[in-house]
Amino acid sequence: MKTAKADLLLDTKSILGEGPVWDWKKQHLLWVDIEGNGLHLFNPVNKEHRQWAFDGMLGAAVPIENGTVLLALESGLATFDLVDERLIKHPVLENSNPEMRYNDGKVDPNGNFWIGSMHKKAAPKMGNFYRVDTQMNTTEHIADTSISNGLAWTSDQKTFYYIDTTVYEVWQYDYDIETSEIKNKRVAFSIPKDFGGPDGMSIDCEDMLWIAHWGGNCILRWNPNTGEVLEKVEIDAPHVTSCCFGGNDLKTLYITTARGGLSQSQLEEFPLSGGLFVYESPVRGMPINYFKDSE
Repeated sequence: MKTAKADLLLDTKSILGEGPVWDWKKQHLLWVDIEGNGLHLFNPVNKEHRQWAFDGMLGAAVPIENGTVLLALESGLATFDLVDERLIKHPVLENSNPEMRYNDGKVDPNGNFWIGSMHKKAAPKMGNFYRVDTQMNTTEHIADTSISNGLAWTSDQKTFYYIDTTVYEVWQYDYDIETSEIKNKRVAFSIPKDFGGPDGMSIDCEDMLWIAHWGGNCILRWNPNTGEVLEKVEIDAPHVTSCCFGGNDLKTLYITTARGGLSQSQLEEFPLSGGLFVYESPVRGMPINYFKDSE
């Protein structure tokens, strides 16, 4: 197994940095600080780092085809214009329960948005996993989830991988490109608990999975067909939350981390926790899909 180390890019000290997504059209990175109620943007060309704050926790942010951003706010879905900073809330996945929020969302090959809900204190089986289509219609696809996390579609658009962190398994589904349905759930592979909880996930051009390990100080590259760990990227933060491929060649792995949940002694040992890290990968990632908002 190859071992490497990531470098700090931005010392943002995020409480719960999550959900990095590379907008390959605009060539910038978006990510959220869920418990800090914040959206971040980084442009690697001019080194510009922008931040916005919202009311309530922000579970995910994904680019929309029209140039705006879809946000999974605690209260429900909204669109946000990065230029004029206009926020438009939608009557979609509306949530009035102060104990619940959204966590980790991505767009499928057909332009639909997938997002999970969860209890803020991770009470078991309180969440569900949803698909929001281009008409803003919502369908529940996986019920009774605990910490809905990593999502990835294979390059042939036939397989979908999903993580519920508490289960320590990566689930595999058949993805139907004609209907955007997932079916035939099975366990792709199990993860030893001493590796750290499987959190956010990205997929590369060889259909290998790069998984962030909460409590594991690392990103691991897994072969989902064999359950073998191919590469380890060490990070100077225990709570590694997610990763995505970016840059012109999609070989720059951006990695989010969290400060929340760490003791004072851990923060002293890992003062960069909550920062954004970067690693130059030997393999390319897959470009994201954009949400196709028909409104």
